[in-house]
Amino acid sequence: MVEKPPPLGVVMVSASFYPHVGGAEKQALELSAALKERGVSVRVATRRLGGAPSREEVRGVLVDRLWCVGSGGFLNAATFLLSLTRYLWSQAPFYEAIHVHLGGSPALAAAFAGRLLGKRVFVKLGGGAGIGEVAVSSRSLSGRLKLKLLSWLSPQFLAVAPDIEAEARRWLGQVAIHSMPNGVDIARYKPGGDKNALRAALGWPRGLGLLYVGRFSPEKRLPRFLEIWADLTRKMRDPGFIAFIGEGIEEKLIRDSAARERVSERVFIRGPLDAIEQAYQAADLFILPSVSEGLSNALLEAQACGVAALASRVGATPLVVEDGRTGFLFAPNDEEALKGQLGKILERPELCVELGRSARRAIVEKYSIEKIAKRCETLYRWSLP
Repeated sequence: MVEKPPPLGVVMVSASFYPHVGGAEKQALELSAALKERGVSVRVATRRLGGAPSREEVRGVLVDRLWCVGSGGFLNAATFLLSLTRYLWSQAPFYEAIHVHLGGSPALAAAFAGRLLGKRVFVKLGGGAGIGEVAVSSRSLSGRLKLKLLSWLSPQFLAVAPDIEAEARRWLGQVAIHSMPNGVDIARYKPGGDKNALRAALGWPRGLGLLYVGRFSPEKRLPRFLEIWADLTRKMRDPGFIAFIGEGIEEKLIRDSAARERVSERVFIRGPLDAIEQAYQAADLFILPSVSEGLSNALLEAQACGVAALASRVGATPLVVEDGRTGFLFAPNDEEALKGQLGKILERPELCVELGRSARRAIVEKYSIEKIAKRCETLYRWSLP
């Protein structure tokens, strides 16, 4: 007879949480819900923003929204840290592990509490190499002080990509760093039904449909990608379209590029979409031309929906996209390589179907949120505090 493991309690710490949804917030919610399904007791500690209730359940997970002043800035951060420290101390009998999403100042409060209370503490590092939390912190005196404190307190760190791990080792020294990818809900993100009907609902035409989902930020290189795509498709009888879903500082640049290339009628730009899986299911090819990346949630979601990918070889992307099998890769900033890979797809759009099927199989095998939750639970239970 197999003995049941002892009860396990975990506090998820996130500076913001649902309904404020970014990559870190999405992973915090998905992982919390998946752990609860496994019988782990999970609570989320986050800032109380706007008129949100101080305590509620989200997908069966208890969320405690802690007092803080304002919605941003030094005073907001300082008061949240005070509330978080008090919370972790008062809730000590409930939990064995603390999981901090992103290595900002809340990671310091969790690391101090873990050291004093003998709890296991895990800090997930966010962003891509060169632009993520470790890199940004290394550029200021206060940031380097934070990194030194984290190194001294020695929580365990979770990295989604090898280059993020290497960057962390440079600044944090000989701390414990575990490779831990993001996970995706394969029950929600799956191949859909009638693609033409889905496109009609979104206002998209027929033809080869390219899709980007995420932030419109400089490291994504979206305006330049649009220009290259426009040039390659200019003389095609059925050039298809490209859709951008998200928000960010480069939205105007994307619109300007579309107007300058005279392809505005084939470019669709809109804000975040609640039922984003329908956009993936309506697309043929997901694009991710970044020069820096950690592990894109959108990439995992698109491939789980059976969508082939065209992506730059950065961060953990080459671990997810197998070149020629689940998508196509190119070196960042290598425009000739990008044109070559995109040209293959434009010449033979039917490639996307088989690549997409293989992508779905690979995501189910390696990146389902259930499997990532199991790996995290093992760390929480058996890693030394």
